[in-house]
Amino acid sequence: MGITENIKNLSGIVTVQIEGFFTERFINLCKINNINIWDVRNIVKGVVRFKIRIRDFKKLRKIARKTKCKVKIKEKRRLYFKLFKYRKRKTFLILITLLFVFAIAFSTYIWNINIEGNNTIDEDLIISKLKESGLYKGKNKIGLDKKEIVNSLRVLLPDAAWVGLEIDGTTATVKIVEKVNLDDKYVQNTVPGDIVANKNGIITKIVVENGTALLKEGSYVENGNIVIEGVMYSKILEPTLVPAKGVVLINSNNEFKKEYKYEEIVKNYTGKKRYTIGITINSKENMLNYLNKDKKYDITKNSKTFNLFGNVISLDFYECNEYTETIVTRTKEELVDIATKESKEYINTQVIPNLKNAKLVSEDYIVEDIQDGISFTNKYVINEEIGIFRER
Repeated sequence: MGITENIKNLSGIVTVQIEGFFTERFINLCKINNINIWDVRNIVKGVVRFKIRIRDFKKLRKIARKTKCKVKIKEKRRLYFKLFKYRKRKTFLILITLLFVFAIAFSTYIWNINIEGNNTIDEDLIISKLKESGLYKGKNKIGLDKKEIVNSLRVLLPDAAWVGLEIDGTTATVKIVEKVNLDDKYVQNTVPGDIVANKNGIITKIVVENGTALLKEGSYVENGNIVIEGVMYSKILEPTLVPAKGVVLINSNNEFKKEYKYEEIVKNYTGKKRYTIGITINSKENMLNYLNKDKKYDITKNSKTFNLFGNVISLDFYECNEYTETIVTRTKEELVDIATKESKEYINTQVIPNLKNAKLVSEDYIVEDIQDGISFTNKYVINEEIGIFRER
């Protein structure tokens, strides 16, 4: 079924059941009269079910009279019936109408601008220059010349080597490739300076390529201490300033600490979902709430935001996942096992990948009893490379 068919079906689909001696003739007459039906199934002898769009349902009356079949509606689906259900709620209908009007009216405008690839160029500067180039929030995208905007932005941003522009719906994405400043990249090779510690720990290895080591392996170093001095000493010549180079490894002490309860409330998702909409005006949220008050839901919100006459307005779409809660009771051994696995996962995924040449050296678990649970502490040691270059 193509996109066009799916759009048509939004108006409403019904599952129809026909009963009689001439069900085959009923189906044939539907095809002869170009009435689109699908998912035709024989339930029992003389009983057939199929699906049909609501706009074609009235056409079945003449065929039912000819074939003397009884017609029943077994199921109603899609948007038509949702609206029909709330037909007496004027606020709901007015809000639905406004939402559709806003969605159609503002879908041709740019309401979000994303900047990608900028590390040194300030994002506010890019937004400002983008506005000078003719692209800004609230700009109508009809007739927008992307090539002209990109060329203008390249001129206004001399630090950008390449600029790209993509427009997807109401979002414009500007991609920046910055110029590489060779002087900054190779400053450590040409300018005298020192290697300074940027973390506390015990030095396990120090290899000097250029300069003089001020500390030895086994020494404790603090953040800000000079580890490799950018000076070359000689018994014959005067001290010479050089750009310090080298590798410094330390063992740093770290800690993972968390409390765990013997009883925990666990969410069990039922797989049932409900959808609703709302509108937020100047941070005041208004959601159409037709959720079952006896059920519990995890609610996820997606919004499309725009400015209208100085007001910040967003159209909100909510996905509500139904769940039930159960209380799970665990033993102390089970909590320790959970805590150990969680701390290891934290170290391997959140700590080590963000450090340079890092590896885990040792771990020490400390478990303490607290009210209704335990306090778990993992004191671990990481071996990592440290040091930043600082000009003299």
